[in-house]
Amino acid sequence: MSEQTYSNICSDRWADPRVIFDGLTDDYDRYRPRYAEVSLKRLLKRTRATDCVLDLGCGTGILTRAFKPLVNGLVVGADPGSDMLEQAAVVSGSDGLMWLNCRAGKLSVTDHSLDRMTAAQAAHWLDRPVFYDECSLTLRPGGTLAILYNNRVRGEPVCEAHETVLETYTPGYTREDRDFDVAMELSCLHDTSDVLVDREVWDWTLTFEKFIDYVRSTSHYKIACQERSEDAAPKAYADALGPLAQDDGTLNVPYETIVTSAKFD
Repeated sequence: MSEQTYSNICSDRWADPRVIFDGLTDDYDRYRPRYAEVSLKRLLKRTRATDCVLDLGCGTGILTRAFKPLVNGLVVGADPGSDMLEQAAVVSGSDGLMWLNCRAGKLSVTDHSLDRMTAAQAAHWLDRPVFYDECSLTLRPGGTLAILYNNRVRGEPVCEAHETVLETYTPGYTREDRDFDVAMELSCLHDTSDVLVDREVWDWTLTFEKFIDYVRSTSHYKIACQERSEDAAPKAYADALGPLAQDDGTLNVPYETIVTSAKFD
């Protein structure tokens, strides 16, 4: 596979993935959108009953916790960020989840021990060739990798205005940052089959203030605040998104949950 295939392996704005979201974890867990439940159920129907699921790049455990009531076996969240995992443990309490502090390519799990691996909102941070090799090593024959994203729908006014503010205020950011073809990458691996893509479009309706809370949980906003005055970015969002609010003051943000899955032979 050519090097071009793996463009955008990870953002060059961050040298160390362990600290990307330091200081943001409470807002991250509180304000990030959740994944469409129908998408998760479709994914589970395609795969066999699971004994062990590992959610890599789990962050504060948003997807990890969503899986727990849907599977019978062990659910493990893994992330390189200590802050993220501390928040995950606090929020999940004693619900039986396990957490690993590790990076892709250095998982502390036994070979061919996993039925499913997931990466949600995380694949663009990974060295994906290394990650795919890790999947080949740790998944059981017939095990499944699923890569999930909640993406804002391109072309919609609120989404385009949001992207414009990000590109203006965050050095190095472009709205194409996550434009890589996951299905093509998985299809080109020598030991994968049954590559499937599922999309569920839905609307996230929230107040302008809650949307700004969500923005504050992002790494892009963290950089913007380092480059500008503290009130510059919120003012830019107010100017750009305020006119797009509905009569009741809420914003309607079209999203799509995209799940790309493949079986490893």
